[in-house]
Amino acid sequence: MAKQPERPAEEIKRLQRCINDLVGILALPAIWTGAEASQIVGTLSDSLLLMLQLDLIFVRVRGSSGEAPDPVVRFAPTWEPTPQPQELAELIDEWLGSDSQKWPAAIRKSFRGREICLIPLRLGLHGEFGAVVAGSQRVDFPQQTERLLLSVAANQAAIGLQESTSRSAQRQVASHLDQLVVQRTAELAATNEELMKAVDVDTETRPVLTQVERDRARAYGRVRQAEVGEVLYRPGEVGVPCFILLSASLEIVQPTINGERLVFNLCPGMFTGEAGMIAGQRTVVQARVMQGGEILELRPEELRTLVARDAGLSKILLQAFILRRLMLINRQLGNVVVIGSRHSADTLRLREFLGRNGHPYTYVDLDSDDTSRNLLDRFAISISEIPIVIGNGNLVLRNPSTAQLADSIGLNDNTNKGSLYDLVIVGAGPAGLAAAVYGASEGLNTLLIESHAPGGQAGTSSKIENYLGFETGVSGQELATSATRQAQKFGAKMALARAIVQLRCQRRPYELVMEDGTVFFARTIVVATGASYNKPTTVAPERFAGRGIHYGATHLEAQLCEDQEVIVVGGGNSAGQAAVFLSQTARKVFMLVRGADLAESMSRYLIQRISGNPSIELLCNSELCRLDGEKDLEEVSWVNKQTGQVRSVSTHHLFVMAGASPNTNWLQGRVALDEKGFILTGRDLPLPIDPDRNPSWPLSRPPYMLESSLPGVFAVGDVRAGSIKRVASAVGEGSTSVSMVHRALAEL
Repeated sequence: MAKQPERPAEEIKRLQRCINDLVGILALPAIWTGAEASQIVGTLSDSLLLMLQLDLIFVRVRGSSGEAPDPVVRFAPTWEPTPQPQELAELIDEWLGSDSQKWPAAIRKSFRGREICLIPLRLGLHGEFGAVVAGSQRVDFPQQTERLLLSVAANQAAIGLQESTSRSAQRQVASHLDQLVVQRTAELAATNEELMKAVDVDTETRPVLTQVERDRARAYGRVRQAEVGEVLYRPGEVGVPCFILLSASLEIVQPTINGERLVFNLCPGMFTGEAGMIAGQRTVVQARVMQGGEILELRPEELRTLVARDAGLSKILLQAFILRRLMLINRQLGNVVVIGSRHSADTLRLREFLGRNGHPYTYVDLDSDDTSRNLLDRFAISISEIPIVIGNGNLVLRNPSTAQLADSIGLNDNTNKGSLYDLVIVGAGPAGLAAAVYGASEGLNTLLIESHAPGGQAGTSSKIENYLGFETGVSGQELATSATRQAQKFGAKMALARAIVQLRCQRRPYELVMEDGTVFFARTIVVATGASYNKPTTVAPERFAGRGIHYGATHLEAQLCEDQEVIVVGGGNSAGQAAVFLSQTARKVFMLVRGADLAESMSRYLIQRISGNPSIELLCNSELCRLDGEKDLEEVSWVNKQTGQVRSVSTHHLFVMAGASPNTNWLQGRVALDEKGFILTGRDLPLPIDPDRNPSWPLSRPPYMLESSLPGVFAVGDVRAGSIKRVASAVGEGSTSVSMVHRALAEL
């Protein structure tokens, strides 16, 4: 059955709801009194099918005289055409055998062309009432919780059958469960529209190419024979080919210290790879041949050529790659294990970096995992050395820097130090990403350098609702991830967790120097470093940096704030979006604004959302005045500037999103800046400036619209003086700058 990947918090809530419903239905076996056996298992099957989002459920009930009546079979709405129950019954009897004591814990079989995982349960403690078999196409099925729920349901139904002596409650049972099924169906239809439209995510994750599509792909690679047991690639390898299976079959697994975890199987017509392949990053899984045959091997450059030239195959491949990466993230099937604490600022730093870069990882929480905590104690690992990062199963890092983590997992393996690029873009916010997409797609040798993670300030936004083309809004993370994949598809290189500290501009090509001394050479440069939120001046936030003070509101922070009181400082759109987003999980959101109202600094739709939200308390004319706490933030105080009244709230989370300063320290004395440090461009350059501090325009031709005082160096987005601080305008400037880059390159 098709399902969209669920976030961990949503999965927990869904299973908790299942438990509550089952307790309500099954805790009192007397409710079942008088119901027919087939009615009990039938209505129960309907409920479990929806609550656990199963693909099928099969129940065989033994009659009172020992005969085996027709089984109760339920299929998900997305299973079309619906198989005959008798066909499934015969196969299950064949798979399980007659001895219920020897049933395996789980069976993976192919049924009607679909690979499903089945778990059998005895109906009744000793199987005296029959059998229950649940099936799902999810690779991670069955989860222990779901198996427990099915087992509880089966045995409670057996108790109900055993005690069924009266018919007085029959109508009550039927009515109760009918209402439950209707309610669950309505909820699924409202919250998972794609599921109810029968979109088969598994088919999109593992599509089968037609013979015509395979023949089109042959022109880009080479056909070779694959032998049984051959490993096509292992975790940690870089630049692995994409393999299209012509007649061979593979299994994709992830080696762990406890053995291998199956990710999925690939049959003839399917292909290998995920989003990391397009980015030139290290693989996180292993591909092994299960059935020998022919495969079509496409090296990375051949794959990029195919994607660029064949629109039909490009759509199929890229969609599958992206969905596979999402699956790896949701199932924590990465090559990185982070062992840390929710109270550790460095743990939050590394998890936020991995999350925003879309890298799958496994998180072990020392606050709840006694085994891991005892292990670290035995090896005398101090608090300052947490978090511990295990990379690729063999590399152990103690509280690494973000740059060390990026290098250890290979995020920068595809960049060549000392290389000459047509275009180097500094900053991967919306403006920088747009420039990378257009530059790479138009054939420029493009490098994108980002000090943290793609998306910039916009990447931390929970939802952008006024961006053209997204009528229901799009999160900053989704927008940044899509744009990053798009740029990489066209061949743009990326250097992550790398900051430029110096621009050498005495001659062309320009030299960009990073923190570790690495130099990149650029014929042209687009500066898209954006702006950073200003730190409060009335308090000293450094003491609680990473220990309660946040400068972005993503899903990670929202989980930390669940059912707590939080404070958001700022009156712009970013602060408004954060307040609305956090109100979904926090018990209360206090929003502090220095101005008298929000009208001048915030979009009207956000003002309406805030004013109509009972979980948000808007406090205008307010300013922070005190932060308290032993180690982590524990209390925040603010003052009303009109009345002088001071108010304090116990909280562990303060979100600062007020004002912004440009990230241009590395450009001081290199390009002309205004009095606030923003880059002057185009027609603004002739304005009176300090000649000792800002160089003047050196060429006879006038500067291009987005060009700085340094020829061939352009500024786009929030870092540019006079720019409109909106995502759409940043994307527009980034894409427009590439046309000017072409003109500047033509002059060289």
